[in-house]
Amino acid sequence: MQNVATNFFADLSRALQKKNDSPVSRLILGWHASYILAEDGRSGVGFVPDSRLEPHTSRPIHTLSLISSSLKELASLYVSPFPQEFAAASAACSVLLPFHETGGKYLDAVMTCARGDKVAVLGYERDLVPFMRDWGWRSAFFDDRYAGRQDCFRQEEFSRAVREAEWVWLSPEAIRDRWLLSTQNILRDKKGCFLQGPGIPALPESFASLGVTHLVVPIADRQENIEAHISAGGSAWLCESLKWRVYSGMLGA
Repeated sequence: MQNVATNFFADLSRALQKKNDSPVSRLILGWHASYILAEDGRSGVGFVPDSRLEPHTSRPIHTLSLISSSLKELASLYVSPFPQEFAAASAACSVLLPFHETGGKYLDAVMTCARGDKVAVLGYERDLVPFMRDWGWRSAFFDDRYAGRQDCFRQEEFSRAVREAEWVWLSPEAIRDRWLLSTQNILRDKKGCFLQGPGIPALPESFASLGVTHLVVPIADRQENIEAHISAGGSAWLCESLKWRVYSGMLGA
């Protein structure tokens, strides 16, 4: 696990060093997503861990450090397990390592690939569940917060379910808690593995080495409404200015 994690974060560090840095004009940590606007006009959306799963706390000195950091300084915190740091870092990574707006495929066009198959989903995201049911997936969700709901089970059962499923769906939590960095051998035996954003850096080859075949990320369609939506506690899944697309982790397409 340590070698795999080290290799992944080393790849990320090298990729970030090649990008142009910028001071940050605005950093927003919403209920369901984070947002960064750099002084040079670039912007990005990141992932915020669920506060019901892990209570969010902050210290004044810590917060001051975040809001005074540049894009690269924030992105370097992608290794952090702390919610506040990871939320800021994931947004910075989406600014510095964005996916091409003209690449990928529309979500609904790709998701028929798993129709009728068993899909093990780590995390129960209320705004995402209706999509999966519309796609015709046989989804089983694993999340301690909602265990007991329809098709939702204790998180400790996820590793067993992954072995029985044809497909796997992961949120960025799998990076933050290092689950993804310890199970690539299991994922290689699946038909495929989806890693869902926001806040996923465009490193398809690095993710492919971990067993991820598809990266699911939001692409800005219109900038003017994104900041307001996230500031008001909105979900990236329900923002009209974000269009979700799927990129192949194998091919970077």
